[in-house]
Amino acid sequence: MSLRAGKRAALTGAAAVLVVLCAAAVWWFNRTDDTPYALTAEPKVSVTYEGERPPEEVRTFLTVFVQRLADGDVKGIDALADGYPDGAATTRESSDFLRPLATAAAGGQVTARAEPVRDNRSFLQRLKAPQGGTSEAELTLSDGKHVRIQLAREHGVWWGYALAPAD
Repeated sequence: MSLRAGKRAALTGAAAVLVVLCAAAVWWFNRTDDTPYALTAEPKVSVTYEGERPPEEVRTFLTVFVQRLADGDVKGIDALADGYPDGAATTRESSDFLRPLATAAAGGQVTARAEPVRDNRSFLQRLKAPQGGTSEAELTLSDGKHVRIQLAREHGVWWGYALAPAD
């Protein structure tokens, strides 16, 4: 093998490694984690949207939230905040204040209005944790009571928690 052929083989090998690294980087930054929650058959709930319809993932999150609320599953609602970025939701109180709203969530139409998704993080934060963003939603239950939800997306998965009403 000549010196020229050896250099060519080394360059070809280096180019192949670079292509593999680039493909791995593209996959890493565009992946989404599996959503750890899902819609269930029961309880059946009806959620309609006022204004612009939010992305499918936000609609799924809000419907799961309403299902758990209608079922009186406060621990399940708290679990929807487990992946909230930077642990922001772990310092908040339990969602026990939602328990009295279960009947209204199960009793009929729930109307939701969601804010547009925004991502105000710095470029470096976006590189570190892609597919992020925040939003807020307000649910109006069948009895006219309101529940405000703070939402955040981490690696494509939406997390959120209900804000306690101001006294």
